[in-house]
Amino acid sequence: MLTSYQKMLVNDLSSPNSYGKPLLGWDGRIEFFRSPAAPPAAEPLAADLAATFIENSYFLVRINRVVTVYRGFETAGLRAPFGVGHPSFIHGLTPHRKPGRPDGWWWSPGRPSMAIDDLRPSDMHRGEHRDSNAVKLKWNRLDVYLESELLPGELVYVGRAAPQQESALYGGAKYSGGGTQFRLTRSPLQALPRLKQYRSA
Repeated sequence: MLTSYQKMLVNDLSSPNSYGKPLLGWDGRIEFFRSPAAPPAAEPLAADLAATFIENSYFLVRINRVVTVYRGFETAGLRAPFGVGHPSFIHGLTPHRKPGRPDGWWWSPGRPSMAIDDLRPSDMHRGEHRDSNAVKLKWNRLDVYLESELLPGELVYVGRAAPQQESALYGGAKYSGGGTQFRLTRSPLQALPRLKQYRSA
């Protein structure tokens, strides 16, 4: 039986203006929704990836129109990404980070306008995209953004980003999440036909 949140997701993804019809739905790795058009070999995400969605709930969707998507990533090879006085550097956490890269599989249809449109926003407004997508500083400084397009027929996992809490060593901020996030089912080189790059303002 679907939760009220899962029913809302099904309704959202079934609307005429959605990205495409839901084919399969999972709660973690447990299937709770299957369309007659679902591909037989589709697999759920690993548990740690499913946990990045609200209520661990997400759908496999076949894109039915061109959808512009965005991904933020971090400058490569930074010895002290937040400065040598930052607790993450002092406590030796920097070598254990796996910062966001341009070839990642997580994308969002939400345009990070405040970060890329040179609007001279405040730090608070610049952080709106981080908050809605619940991207921890521990994961990604979001120095650069890529813009691309998902084309009709592409299969993607779709759901809403779960809230996240930064550890005390990274400032302890809470990110509300709720933004739509996509997880590709094949590599960005295969799934995305073009890339446009923006420096974060």
